[in-house]
Amino acid sequence: MHAESGDPVAVESDCSFTRARRLRRPRDFAAVLAAGRATSLRLAGEWLSVTAAWSDTMPYGTRLGITVSKRMARRAIDRALVKRIVREAFRLSAPGLEQQASAVRVRVDISVRMKRPVGVPGDPRRPALPTWRRALRTEVDQLLGSVAARLATVNLHA
Repeated sequence: MHAESGDPVAVESDCSFTRARRLRRPRDFAAVLAAGRATSLRLAGEWLSVTAAWSDTMPYGTRLGITVSKRMARRAIDRALVKRIVREAFRLSAPGLEQQASAVRVRVDISVRMKRPVGVPGDPRRPALPTWRRALRTEVDQLLGSVAARLATVNLHA
């Protein structure tokens, strides 16, 4: 609520990561991963892989699911960090993604998975925390940008 007028602020509701924007059930994740090439996009970076699938199912918009296994990040603090960074990047890009999805009248489900183990502290292969955080954020921003660019070319209703 806006402190002065009592009116809800539209920007806050547009940027929140609500239940409607989450993939929650295993079958939702499975559907994204099983989508055919004509209706999906698979991308990978150094740390993360993204699978986006679209359909003409109502309601139009975007949903996000994140998978970070113990095998990829042993410590819970590392798994939580990855999820937090991905959620924040999605939260900021969601209005643009949803606008794009609504324009082409599709629902986009995005699954983000960590694909490379981070290692435990003290491991010489483990990157420094600030470096790793920046790398994750840059990578997820690029991957979500690629999803948005691909959405511009989707034409299910031709």
